[in-house]
Amino acid sequence: MFKPMSKIKRVDVLPHPEQRRRFNVEQKLAIVREAFEPGRSVSTVAR
Repeated sequence: MFKPMSKIKRVDVLPHPEQRRRFNVEQKLAIVREAFEPGRSVSTVAR
């Protein structure tokens, strides 16, 4: 039996590869720092 995943709140669909997000070095570092904060997880930061 299929059970929907209730934890997913929002999904962004990117229809074309050229519409992928691009992050500069400062943005990447901020994301990594946020993922290492106490109580945070990589999946939470990614969402």
